[in-house]
Amino acid sequence: MQEPRPADYSEDRYFGGPDSPRRADGLQFGYTPYSLKSENDDSNKITRACYDSYMIEYRYLDSQVADTHASLWGKMFDTPIMVGGLSAIAPLLHKNGMTEIAKGALAMNTPALFGYISNQEVDELVATGAQCIRIVKMQRDNETVLSEIRHDEECGCFAVAMDIDHGIAPDGTFYHPTPDYGQLCPKTTEEIAMYVKSTKLPFIAKGVLSVQDAVKCADAGVAAILLSHHKGEIPDAVPPLYVLPEIKRAVGDRVKIFVDCGITSGIDAYKALALGADRVCVARNLVKPYMTEGAVGVERRLRELTAELSCVMARTCTPDTDHFDPTTLRKKDW
Repeated sequence: MQEPRPADYSEDRYFGGPDSPRRADGLQFGYTPYSLKSENDDSNKITRACYDSYMIEYRYLDSQVADTHASLWGKMFDTPIMVGGLSAIAPLLHKNGMTEIAKGALAMNTPALFGYISNQEVDELVATGAQCIRIVKMQRDNETVLSEIRHDEECGCFAVAMDIDHGIAPDGTFYHPTPDYGQLCPKTTEEIAMYVKSTKLPFIAKGVLSVQDAVKCADAGVAAILLSHHKGEIPDAVPPLYVLPEIKRAVGDRVKIFVDCGITSGIDAYKALALGADRVCVARNLVKPYMTEGAVGVERRLRELTAELSCVMARTCTPDTDHFDPTTLRKKDW
């Protein structure tokens, strides 16, 4: 049973923003509660600047209505825009919890990632009929990790993911155990390979931000990597779009490449896809529609984003999701 929404809830209090509360030192929170004193250290703002540094070269002759359908691991979906890993406070934002997110993803016919949830919650989400992907925690106890992967395979999840970037706490130590999971710690390439071999489900490594990790993940046999700085928890992190072309060159088609963080429009999605991503994830941009309208709001916003993407595709002579052209993007040089 979901707990009621906190009495002091406000979107800015939990997700940051111009009206967010002030910290103990008097400074105001920025995009996330993890922002440092210098705005230049806010990874979300750096990521936004990176998106905005790309311009689109429009190509109208011989254009056509774009087809946004995209296949993934044997299934055809209506859009390359997936639901990102909303978790933690998210179940408290609607009386029906995260099932409304799953129902919205189902209505849009796109997969949805979920993090920080129990086996029972996974079962409830899968029961909606959505193509669900749980993001398991990188717990020190491998048997616990393997048991969660087995559960997700048996209950009908579409894939399984792991936060490879969530093992180190802000003080440099390993995250301590909580009532929901055991101690977290970084994983080795060999452990990732073991998880991959343990299941028939596609395995996604979330939190890749370097060529080094991307190649290691490919060597370990993962099905996909998700470029993400975990909503800005890592200060001064390189933007996913900045390293995307390098990673694409390094791994080629050995793994699928997903991009997360800061996507607020179909234009943002287009830029990531044109630079080499196979899929993009949207999470925070769905929070308000999810809170106020539930599944209907999630579906509506996903359709709006996909329509924006389709418009840019048509205006760049991109007929379908197999023919994105990186030369349609230009970097600002002023």
